[in-house]
Amino acid sequence: MASFYGEYNLMLDGKNRMRLPAKYRTMLQDGYYILNGANGCLWVMDSARFNALTAKFENVPFSDIEARKAITKIMTSVIEPEEDAQGRFVLPAKAKAYASVTKNIVVAGAFDHVEIWAEERYAELGYSESKDFNEMLLALKDYGI
Repeated sequence: MASFYGEYNLMLDGKNRMRLPAKYRTMLQDGYYILNGANGCLWVMDSARFNALTAKFENVPFSDIEARKAITKIMTSVIEPEEDAQGRFVLPAKAKAYASVTKNIVVAGAFDHVEIWAEERYAELGYSESKDFNEMLLALKDYGI
């Protein structure tokens, strides 16, 4: 499985198109999906990661109404981008609205997936700051890190 890392500042063009960084595109050449993620970002998952996630949905019984509602919300947010010859794709209005994207975006590697953020939201949540790095490391201690 690919490890995504790094941070890129990009802008949507006038037609709401964007292009993932070349480094990520080569790692996603077998296809990828974009879906609503946590904290108001969009998650970009390669096919293998996406299929592993959706395979877990099979274990949720139809009688668990709230879990099924969550699955429906997740699956209706899924986009399978169609890239043009330059590797650009349109970020649909629904995805833009969910992530509060207007023009400036941050594309960030998040280990097993990529995240697309509105630049303002990314900064608001403190992702662009490194001053609390010790606190972040402490948050991972229960996982042996």
